[in-house]
Amino acid sequence: MGCDGGSIPKRDELVKQKQRKAKVDQNILNRVHWFSCALSKKALSSPVVSCGLGKLYNRDAILEFLLDRTAYGDGDLICKHIKSLKDVVTLQLEINPSFSEAQSASLTIHDQEPVSRYICPITMKEMNGKYRFVYLDTCGCVMSELAMKEVPSKTCIKCTKPYEAANVIVLNPRAEEQEAMELALVEKQARIALEKKEKKKAKANKKDLEFMNGADSKLLDSTSSSSKRKLDEATTTDSHKHKKQHTTTTTTTATLSSTHSLTAAVAAKVAEQMAINASRQKSSAIRSLYNTGRVSKENFMNR
Repeated sequence: MGCDGGSIPKRDELVKQKQRKAKVDQNILNRVHWFSCALSKKALSSPVVSCGLGKLYNRDAILEFLLDRTAYGDGDLICKHIKSLKDVVTLQLEINPSFSEAQSASLTIHDQEPVSRYICPITMKEMNGKYRFVYLDTCGCVMSELAMKEVPSKTCIKCTKPYEAANVIVLNPRAEEQEAMELALVEKQARIALEKKEKKKAKANKKDLEFMNGADSKLLDSTSSSSKRKLDEATTTDSHKHKKQHTTTTTTTATLSSTHSLTAAVAAKVAEQMAINASRQKSSAIRSLYNTGRVSKENFMNR
């Protein structure tokens, strides 16, 4: 080597050294994560949504992705955990009054300090990556982590809706937090699926129970209706029998009364006829007596 007109190699060209990781400008990362949609790479604009991993998206980009999962080239890598709109939460963001479109973030202009479109409603700090921000998946309210520490409460500072520690999601977490959040998200989805399955099973059991109760009620109603119908028939039959018996009794009474009246009339008629006959017989006897005396006198005279 050397003296041949060639070049002299250096040590780093002969000895393999450990490659150093390329450093990425943190300002560029902040602009990518906090000022643009993680899916479409377009500037964030309301409505803004976030997933359980704390990434920020434009809602219309998520809708396009759900309709066509090939609409974005790396969509399945970025949003593989998003299956429906239930997997994202619409964020309630506070608009920065000092924001203007001329001050919006640009990935190509590094000299200009971008002004965030959103701020913390409590501390008024800009949501630009310099401060940690969180949101509550129960209500979607967004605030700085510092505000939650300064005002400890079990209800949302902004809307007073109750929440638990598990409901606090960090926006754009650090790399070391990402893995823990992915595990928590998997556990949460499994728990939700189990609760949904149990709810569906309970609903089916309730429906079966209602069906059985309805069948028993129908059977009871049918039995009651049958018993009522039989009772009504028996009551109607008894009523008819009573009515018939009453009619028969009335007819019999009327017949007996008529018979008694007829018998009395006949008896009176017979008595009257007998009296007439007796009177006639008496008149005949008297008449005969007088006639007999007259004949005897005549016979005596004749003698």
